[in-house]
Amino acid sequence: MSLQLNEFIDFANSLADTASKTSMHYFRNNLSIENKDDESPVTIADKETEKLIRNQIRDRYPNHGILGEEYENENIDAEFIWVIDPIDGTRSYIAGHKDFGNLISLLHNNKPVLGIINCPAHNERWIGIKNKNTTCNKVEVTCSDINQIKNAYVFSSGIYFDEPIIRKGWKAIKEKARYYRLGGDCYMYGMLASGLIDIVVEDTLKAHDYMALINVVEGAGGKISDKYGEPITLKSDGSLVASSSEVLHNEIIELINK
Repeated sequence: MSLQLNEFIDFANSLADTASKTSMHYFRNNLSIENKDDESPVTIADKETEKLIRNQIRDRYPNHGILGEEYENENIDAEFIWVIDPIDGTRSYIAGHKDFGNLISLLHNNKPVLGIINCPAHNERWIGIKNKNTTCNKVEVTCSDINQIKNAYVFSSGIYFDEPIIRKGWKAIKEKARYYRLGGDCYMYGMLASGLIDIVVEDTLKAHDYMALINVVEGAGGKISDKYGEPITLKSDGSLVASSSEVLHNEIIELINK
């Protein structure tokens, strides 16, 4: 599959280029905002970006599946599935904050083999490929060498955590960590992969929120799992813990589940 994967990488980059163009076209412009059933916001940028990406996938790989945020799943039992979050961090996007991104990933037999965190307002693109080193703008990056919570910089998008175990765990982690900050959306995981921060903790995520992150974090030498330390899958419970090393990760998981 190695030769085919190179083809998929080129294609995924073209999808990210499309997402950059569309999302930046609407960025910091007046937007009509709707609320979905779960009260989360959606804009024309979310819908148009995903629609264009879906059209490219259908044209190039009509037998592939598509799992996205804004529209119904397609051919979800296929050997290859593209998972798309057209605008990760819509609230940030609406506010004109630059940490939003476009998340694109490819699964083979439900296992992630390719992930892109594309942050066009920052002009940064992280690419993670299974069993290869993660790059940012074509330069290899690695996670930090921090291996204890007391020395770590911790991030999360959450202010209020809905999941009780994560809520309790976050309180314990932030009290023990050297620094912490709230906010960052998918950009947090790029920062983690580049060695700028050391831990990210989130909850109540969906597959389109997290599938692209896995290869990026792991390819930079980091560790990513659910709150119990189990691998992330399409059926994961929505909790997410990412860290710069396995040693640090084990400490975090133990503290969360204490």
